[in-house]
Amino acid sequence: MIYAFLNVLIGVILVFQSFRVDRKSGKYQSSASLVNLVLFSSSVFFLMALTVFLTLKGTKQFALIGGRITYFLFGWFAISSCDYMLKYPEYKRTAFMKVMRFIFIVGAGYFAFFAPNGLNSFGYTRDGFEIVSGFIFSRTLGRTFRVTWLSAFYTLYTVVFPAFVSLMVLVRAEHANAKLVRQNMVNNVFGFVLSWAVFQFIKSSSMYMPYITALTPVGFLPQLFFFIRSNENDEVVDFRGVMRGLLRFLIEFLIPVCIVGAAYFILAPYNETYVYLYPILLFSVVVVVVAIETVFRKVYGNSELFRAKRYAESFEQDITALDFAKNPQEITEDVYRIFKKYLGTSSMKIIMDDGTGNLSVVYSSDGNTNVEIPFDHATGDAIMNAHRQVIFKEQVTRHGSLAAIKSKLEILFNETKSDAVIMLNEGRNFIGLILLGPKSSGNIYSDYDYEIFNKYYSNLFVVGYYIKNIMNESVVGTVNREIRMSGQIITSIQENMDLIQSKKVDAGYLMIPAHNIGGEFVDMIRLTDTRHIFIIGALSGKGIAASMSMVILKSIIRTYLAETTDFKKLVAKVNVFIRDSLPKGTFFAGIFGLLDFTSDTLYYINCGSPALYVYTRAYNNVIEVQGEGHILGFVKDIAPLLKVKKVKLAEGDIIMSVTDGILDTKSLRGDIFGKTRTQNALMDNSTYPADKMTKFAYEVLVDFASKELENDVTMLVIKYLGNRA
Repeated sequence: MIYAFLNVLIGVILVFQSFRVDRKSGKYQSSASLVNLVLFSSSVFFLMALTVFLTLKGTKQFALIGGRITYFLFGWFAISSCDYMLKYPEYKRTAFMKVMRFIFIVGAGYFAFFAPNGLNSFGYTRDGFEIVSGFIFSRTLGRTFRVTWLSAFYTLYTVVFPAFVSLMVLVRAEHANAKLVRQNMVNNVFGFVLSWAVFQFIKSSSMYMPYITALTPVGFLPQLFFFIRSNENDEVVDFRGVMRGLLRFLIEFLIPVCIVGAAYFILAPYNETYVYLYPILLFSVVVVVVAIETVFRKVYGNSELFRAKRYAESFEQDITALDFAKNPQEITEDVYRIFKKYLGTSSMKIIMDDGTGNLSVVYSSDGNTNVEIPFDHATGDAIMNAHRQVIFKEQVTRHGSLAAIKSKLEILFNETKSDAVIMLNEGRNFIGLILLGPKSSGNIYSDYDYEIFNKYYSNLFVVGYYIKNIMNESVVGTVNREIRMSGQIITSIQENMDLIQSKKVDAGYLMIPAHNIGGEFVDMIRLTDTRHIFIIGALSGKGIAASMSMVILKSIIRTYLAETTDFKKLVAKVNVFIRDSLPKGTFFAGIFGLLDFTSDTLYYINCGSPALYVYTRAYNNVIEVQGEGHILGFVKDIAPLLKVKKVKLAEGDIIMSVTDGILDTKSLRGDIFGKTRTQNALMDNSTYPADKMTKFAYEVLVDFASKELENDVTMLVIKYLGNRA
């Protein structure tokens, strides 16, 4: 009975394993086929358990039926495993493969159900579980060729067919271009070899322990393990990596342990003589070893030998510490050094769109900028439609979402001698590419690298954005670089804004940084002819860091709008991005608004905005509408805290939002401008167009302060004209 239980247990484990593989089905093209294969294998174990149970508790006839079904599925699964091997990694079955697969499955059915004396009985004897199978040949030939149907079945389905398929796969592996694919194909073959060894062990052991035959399906487990391992593997095993691991093991573990162990054996004879001195000496040895190890790691910890594969924290420190006050050449060199330091990148190219659809190499680590880039905007659109901005050469075959542009990507990788592409885009607007060459170790860019690139994509985007907007030295003045850069960024943001073009709305804004550099911004984004989003707010911090974060946030919001149509989810995703991807300690306080002209409604989410006012013409009064507000960037999951509020708009109503730079401005006497004066400025200028309202309100603020303003000033005014032409 224990063998029935073991088969059930293995079957259950395989079912759970299939769920784990299924979670990766959207990630790897092979996962769907593998899930089916794992579930198929679990059914073989469950049926074997049922057969064993029937031999003990049921009739011989039921046991025979259960056994025949089990062995039919056994053969079917063996052929399906071979089929999976042959399809990897393209997962396309040719007509010949379909025909052969059908023939071999029918052969398994013939053996199980129709072969004369094929499977005669399943039962338990004094020696254990027993399967009775007759000889294939007649009595005359049977004296010379004593081969049973069961033995022939095992030979064909666990040795001959897998061996033939393994040879075919090894030949194909020699011609595979992708290193990872080649390694995984060899791994799959190794799994077949181990399965064959397990089957042979079970077959040999059954002569002495017949009951072990009940565990025959266990022979499939090694190949399943390697199938799953190959499906999830994202790293090529290279000699340098193996040697580095051995050296780290020796230096970090084996040598210290040997020293402490030697000290223990040397000092052990003195344990009884020096009762108190012995533990002190032994403890001192441990402390000295740990101290030496600590100093050694501090000195050499950042070398290639000791640098951890999980380099996210150090990578973040370096990539966020880029000094944009340097000239473009120095910045790009710094970026290349970061990639080379943590990933061993052998080369880097940065390609930019000049605005007319032409691509040019603006930086190349090898100095060769005269390279033709086989990349068009249709390919860029396909990549954006797949919601990917980072693509590795090894992923092209494995990821089904890239199948439509596989050939174009392969040409791009091959002709530019690159292994990784980072596409820079602002929403649906293509900016450029960062191409990374192969790793100097010979390894590939892994899934961990992919996660890091995506996590810090915003920082890489800033590099591209900087190059695109700042590298033209003809626009560079003699002012310092920080002011120059911030001014251009702010101007760029204003120019890229989708100003509301509707007869129902007159919109105006004003954004004046106190010291030419600021983290406040206004943005308007057109969704449709009748729906428009606006954002006004301030990012924490001052100077160039805040300006850079502003650029990044603006781009990311537009990118997210291409992925989600849910207003609340958009804000929640922005919150996660600010918290996880912008410099630590960054937060956003402001308003996300959605104007729907068809229903004359303003939907808004207050994210810690200091003031949102609505002037109602019908009552000639200004009211403050806030709702519950939560600053973005602090809470990991802010979705439950977000509240979407709405305001019905009528002809003549005015929406005004300001940042705290206006409210907190102080006069020479120390008075605060505050909300009341802000409301009065709105009321007093309500008859003017929106852009003049912002200018006049700013003049009121300057007159009130009677000095140079110390805070950034940002305001947005939207006059709702309703149905007026």
